Amino acid sequence: MARKTSDPTNADLIFILEGLLERNEDVTARAVARLHPTVREASSIIRNADRRALLEKYQKKQSDLRTAVRRVTHSGTTAAAIKLKASADRIQELEENEVARVSSHVAMIHAMAELGGTAKLKRFYEAYSNIRDALAREGSLPSSMTNNVIPITS
Repeated sequence: MARKTSDPTNADLIFILEGLLERNEDVTARAVARLHPTVREASSIIRNADRRALLEKYQKKQSDLRTAVRRVTHSGTTAAAIKLKASADRIQELEENEVARVSSHVAMIHAMAELGGTAKLKRFYEAYSNIRDALAREGSLPSSMTNNVIPITS
């Protein structure tokens, strides 16, 4: 049986080019020649105007696809970096708020002590003892205050 030397519709060539695109392998004349059942040399693809046009068309498609993938990858990385920066900024803001909250609580406790002494502070904390205990547990109150606090009894 004689060897088939020509594929007038280039169906095999198109099938191979599609496969190279799907697998993201470089679309080259050599790659096509390696995979083609009848074309053995890369020059057979380059010298034929129809085959060369198909090869160039698929090379352009591959270039466009790779550019799009790079763009998406880059924008995805950029989006992740923006989210990370926003999260870091939010954490810093919350930490600053906590410092301000602790300072205001300490100032309020000192003000209450100066205004009416321990009796007024005790009456104030009877309603808010659970908040004071939570602040002490999380370390928001200075250790000097948590060690010298008079237990609140109802």
